[in-house]
Amino acid sequence: MPVKKDIVRLDPRSNVAVATLWTLKEKVLEGLGDAAGKVNIVGTLYSRHGINYLLQTLGEHPEIDTLIVFGADLSGSGDALVRLFSEKVVDGFELLWDLGEVKPILERVRVVDLRDEYRRGDWEALRRAVVEHYSPRRGGGTPVRLELREEPGVDSWPVQLAGHVVYETSLFRAWVKLLGTVMRLGFVKGSEYGERQKQFLNLMAVVRMPGSPMLEEEFGRYLPLREFEEHARSLLTGEKPGDVSYTYGERLNAHPLGGDQVSRMVEALASRPSTRRAVAVTWLHGVDEASDNPPCLLLVQGDLSGGRYNHTVYFRSHDVYRGWPRNAYGQMVLAHRIVEGLRRRGVEAEPGFLTVISSSAHVYEHDWLQAERVLREEERRVHAAFVPDPRGNFLVSVEDGAVVVEHRDTRGRLVSRWSGGDVRVLLARMGLDSLLSMPSHAAYLGREVARAWLLARLGREYVQDRV
Repeated sequence: MPVKKDIVRLDPRSNVAVATLWTLKEKVLEGLGDAAGKVNIVGTLYSRHGINYLLQTLGEHPEIDTLIVFGADLSGSGDALVRLFSEKVVDGFELLWDLGEVKPILERVRVVDLRDEYRRGDWEALRRAVVEHYSPRRGGGTPVRLELREEPGVDSWPVQLAGHVVYETSLFRAWVKLLGTVMRLGFVKGSEYGERQKQFLNLMAVVRMPGSPMLEEEFGRYLPLREFEEHARSLLTGEKPGDVSYTYGERLNAHPLGGDQVSRMVEALASRPSTRRAVAVTWLHGVDEASDNPPCLLLVQGDLSGGRYNHTVYFRSHDVYRGWPRNAYGQMVLAHRIVEGLRRRGVEAEPGFLTVISSSAHVYEHDWLQAERVLREEERRVHAAFVPDPRGNFLVSVEDGAVVVEHRDTRGRLVSRWSGGDVRVLLARMGLDSLLSMPSHAAYLGREVARAWLLARLGREYVQDRV
C-alpha cells in the first residue's frame, strides 16, 4: 500500500530540503522566515524506517542536492540518516532496497547536520545554511526510481517487549486479546523444545470473576472443553496419578514440604483478612532445578479486600494458545473453592479479580496458524464488546465554553474534576496513564473531549456519546 509522507513542497526549483526529525514541520517553517522561500521540501523523520521514505522522495527530486537536518532527534533517526550519507552504513533499520540502488542519491546529496544548533535554539544557523547552499541552477539530473510499497505484517518484533495488561470480564475475550498481543508484538526466538516461539514478557490478564465458575462455550471451537474440566479438577486435590512426577494440585494441596497450602491460605485470610501472606508455591528446591519438566505455575496469592477475594497467579512460562485457557479457567475454579472455604468459616466473601501474570507468554510455531485463525474469526467481535472500567467512569460536558471532565468511582462519587479550553493541556493534566485501565477507553475519552471542544467552538450543543 502506498505510504503518505509528512512533507510540504515550497519552491520546486530549489536544491535544498530540510528534515525536521521529531520537530513539527510547521514550527520549522515558521522559524525559517523569509528563507523558507529558498527551500524545496520540508518534512519530518520520526523513525529510522522513515529514512526509506526520505530516500524515495530525494530520488523523485534530482534537483535536490542539499539536505539540512534540523530538529529534535528523539528516536535516533537523525543519527541513522547522517551515518547513511556520510559512511554509507545502514544503522538500526531495514533498507527496502539494495545499497547500490540508492548509491546515486547518497553521492548526489550532501547532508548538513544542524542538530546541535537546534538543541541550542540557534535558528539563525538554519536560515544561514539555507541561504548559503541555495543554488537552484545547480540541481537537475536523472530521477532515481524507487518503488515504495509495503504490506502489513511483521514476523518478529525487533526487540523483546515486556509489560502489557488486558482487563476483561470474559476469559475467552481475554484469551483472544492476549493472542493478539503475542502474535503481533512477540519476539521470535528458539525454545528448549527445538522449535521457534513468539514471546512477550510479563503479559498480565485481569479478569473480573463471575459469581460462579463459567466455562465459556466459545473455547470449544478451538480447544477440547473436557481438558478444561480435567485440569480444574486436578487443582482441587493433592492426589496425583502414579505415572506423573507431580501435578499443580499435588504441589498446592499436598506439597512435599509445604503440605496443604490452599487450606492454610483460607485459614490465614479468615483469621487475618488484611494479611498479605496467603501464599502457595509449587516449586520444590532440590528437585525442580534439574527437572526436564519443572512447574510453569510458580505462585498463588490470595487477597481479601472489601469483602471480595482476589486471586493472583504467576507463571514463569505460559503457552498462551493451548495452556493459558485451561490454566486460567482452573485458577478461577480454585479461587471459587477458596471463597467457599472462607464462607464456611463465617467470612463474607465474593469473587473479585483473577490476575494471571505470564512471565514468558509465548505461542509455539506449530500453533501460529491456529492462533491467526482465532484472531481472524474472533478479534473484531471481541474488541467490539463493552468492558466496564473498574477504575470508574468519566463524564464530559461543556460549561461556559470550557470542556469539563469528571472522574467518578464505580459508586458514582466524584474523584477528580478538570476543566480547560485547550484539550491537549487538559488531557495532559489528567495523567491518563495512571487513571485508565484500557487503551480503548483512553481513545474514547480523547475522542469525546475533542468532540466537546469542537462543538463548543462551533456554538453547538455537546452531549456525551451522541455521535
